[in-house]
This record gives sequence, C-alpha cells and structure tokens, in this order.
Amino acid sequence: MDKFETFYKSLSENEYQIVSKLKEVLSKFPSLDEKISYSVLYYFKNSRICFIWPASIKPGPKAGVQFGFCNGYLINDKHNILEKENRKQVYCITYHNPNQINNSILIEYLQNAIAIDESLYSKKKSV
Repeated sequence: MDKFETFYKSLSENEYQIVSKLKEVLSKFPSLDEKISYSVLYYFKNSRICFIWPASIKPGPKAGVQFGFCNGYLINDKHNILEKENRKQVYCITYHNPNQINNSILIEYLQNAIAIDESLYSKKKSV
C-alpha cells in the first residue's frame, strides 16, 4: 500500500468529504505538487505552501480537518479566519463539515500563499 492509499484509508467518511472538497479547490492551482509528508497531504511550489491534516492522523487536530498555511503568519488575513493558536509561522483553518468551506475565500488565501512563496523564493535566488 502506498502513502496515498494509507492516507485515504485512515479517513472517516466526513473527513473524506472535507478533504475531497479541499482538493477540488486546490485543483485550480495545477502548479502545486501534491506529496505525502508527515503522513498527510502537503502542497509545494518552491517550498511548502499548505497542507491538509485530518484529525484521524496524529498529532493533528482533535476534530475535523485542518487546512494549514506553512507561511500563514505572512498571509493577509482580512477575513480573520486563520487560527494562530500558539504557533509563530503555521496558521490553519479547521473545517468540521464540507459546507463550511468557502471556495472563494480559500482561493484568495491560496493565491496570497503562492505569491508569498514566489517572493521568498525569488529573494533566495537573488542572494
């Protein structure tokens, strides 16, 4: 069984529905590469952009599915939806059902996260 099969087999039905809807949004960004890292889905361009971490996979959230932004502290959180908790860099949105996912806001935040990744990468390249 490969890493992706292991990931999907560990999900509850509700988590699967949430993950599927999040992946649908992510499909609008074909430049992102999907990989399994820390047993969950990560999306990369030049570096890690975001991840999908279901509660079924420890040490994830206690419930629901977290959609995390690896450089969340740099994202313009104009809708005030990012959960910072005690973290300094990674900020998340936790979904408990697929209907909570606002595609347009998530797309806006993903566009911002990709722009941040490109900016950070271009700075590293020019040094």
